[in-house]
Amino acid sequence: MARVYDLVTRHFIASVSHDAKWRSTTVKISIEELGEKGDFTIRGKTLISPGFLAIMLHKQYGDEREDVPFGEEEEEEKDLPEFKEGDMYGLFFSGSKKSGNKVSVAPAGKFCTLDIKEKMTTPPTYLTESELISRMEKHGIGTDASISTHIENIIKRYYVELIPGRKLKPTKLGLVLAQGYHLIDNSLVLPTIRSDIEGQCNNIAKGLAERDDVVRKAIDLFSAKFNYFVDNISKMDVLFGSSFAKLQDVGKPFTRCGFTRRYLQFITGPPPRLYNKTTETVYVLPIGGEIKQWTGRNCPVEGCNFELCLYSVGAPPRTFPLCPNCFNNPDPEWGKLPGEDTTTTPGDEEDENKERNIRRMAGKNMIRECPHPDKMPLIEEMTVSPDPESNGVLILDPHLGPKWRLVSTREPTIVHMPKSVEKVTVLNAKDEVLGCRMMSIEFKEGESPLEGGKKKYTSCFANDEMLQGLVRIHHGDERMKASYRGGRGRGRGGGRGGRGGGRGRGRR
Repeated sequence: MARVYDLVTRHFIASVSHDAKWRSTTVKISIEELGEKGDFTIRGKTLISPGFLAIMLHKQYGDEREDVPFGEEEEEEKDLPEFKEGDMYGLFFSGSKKSGNKVSVAPAGKFCTLDIKEKMTTPPTYLTESELISRMEKHGIGTDASISTHIENIIKRYYVELIPGRKLKPTKLGLVLAQGYHLIDNSLVLPTIRSDIEGQCNNIAKGLAERDDVVRKAIDLFSAKFNYFVDNISKMDVLFGSSFAKLQDVGKPFTRCGFTRRYLQFITGPPPRLYNKTTETVYVLPIGGEIKQWTGRNCPVEGCNFELCLYSVGAPPRTFPLCPNCFNNPDPEWGKLPGEDTTTTPGDEEDENKERNIRRMAGKNMIRECPHPDKMPLIEEMTVSPDPESNGVLILDPHLGPKWRLVSTREPTIVHMPKSVEKVTVLNAKDEVLGCRMMSIEFKEGESPLEGGKKKYTSCFANDEMLQGLVRIHHGDERMKASYRGGRGRGRGGGRGGRGGGRGRGRR
C-alpha cells in the first residue's frame, strides 16, 4: 500500500514540476562508394535537465514516441563522437552484432567502425478509449454526455472489441463495414460530415442558424447519400462475400498487390475478383472472358506497380493485358471505359435498359473487348497501328511467339503474322504522324522476304505495304487469307483509316 501512495504522490508532484530537457544530435554520413544508397543518419540524445523525471524515478519515461516519421529510427540515449562537417573517415564493420554503439571513432580520428542493428517494422498500436475520446473531441464529434455512449455502441455491435490495456481492436465485421462504406462513399467513414452537423447544431444554440434550415439540409444530404448507397450496395455485397468466404472458396494466391506486395487471392465469383486479406480490399475483374496469370510484368502506370494478369475473350480468343488496380480505378484522361456504352436506340430505351441491368454485375458490365481504354499507358506501349475498322487500335498479342499476331482492342479481329517471322519486338520509337510504336521484326533463317535474305527489319505496320501483303486476317468467324491492303478479300488499307498511301515506313 505504501508503494501505491508513493507512486500517487510522485505522479502529482511530477505533474507540476519542470519539463525534462534533452539535447538531440543528428549526424548525416555519406559513403561515396555506395552512391545514392550510401546516405546514413546517426541520432543520439543526452539528458541535460531531468526535470520531473528526477521525481518519477523512471529514466525511460516518455521514450515511446508516436511522432517518429515512418522509416526513421528512435533516438538512443548516448553521447556521439565529435564530428565536423567535411571530415573524412575510413569505414569498416566491427563484426559484432551485440555492441551498443553503432559508430565509434578510433583515437587517431581517421577510422570508424559500424555495427549492424537489425529491427523489424511494427504496425501502430490500437487506440485506447482515452485516445479515441481525444480524437473525437479534436474532430468535434459528440458531446461530453454522448461520447461514452458512442464507444459503448460500437463495442455492443461488435465493430470493435476491448482488449487488455483498454485498447479497442477492430473486428473483421468492423473492418469490412468501414472498407465497404469507404468503397461506396468515403465521406460516410470520415469525420467531416458528422463534425459539420454538430457544428451546425452549435450554431443553433448560439443563435447563428435556424433549426428548420439545419434539419432540412441534413435530411436532404443523407437522403441523397442513402439513395446513392442503395444503388451501389452490390459493392458491399462483394466485399462481404470476399471477407467471410470459406477457406476452400478463397482460392490460391494469384498476383501481387502493388501497394502491399502481398499476394491477392483469386475468387472465381460471380463476379470474379481479387481479394487482399491484409487490407480487406476487393478488385473486381471483367466479366465475359477468362482470367489468367501472367507473371514477370508489372503495371507501368506511375504509382501502381500491380502485377498484371491476362484477359482472354472471344472465339478464337483475343488476349489483353489486365491491371486489377487500373481496371477498378481508371484515369479519366485514358478515355471512354470499355463496356460503359450507354447509347440507346430511340423507341427501345426500356428493353435496352433491362438488358444493361442484366449484364451489369458488381458495378462492372460484361466486357467482350480490351478491358482498358486505348490511351492507358499499358495498352499504349503495345500499340503498333490504328484499327481502320473500329475506333480501337492493334496491339501485339501478349502471348508473344511462336505464333506472332496482332489483336484489335475493340473488334474481334486478329492479324496473323507470317510463319516466317521468328520474333517481333515493340520499340519505344513512334511514328511521327500516327503516334503508334515501331516494330522490330526478325525472320527465320532462309525464309526472309527481304532483299539479300536480311533477317532484321524495322517497320511501322500501318504504313508498311510489304508487311501488310504477308499477313493473314481473321475477322470474327470469317478467315481471310487476303493481303492486309487492297486486293483479294477484305484488304484493310482501302477502308477508313488506311495508311498505305505511299509513306512506306519500313527500313530494310
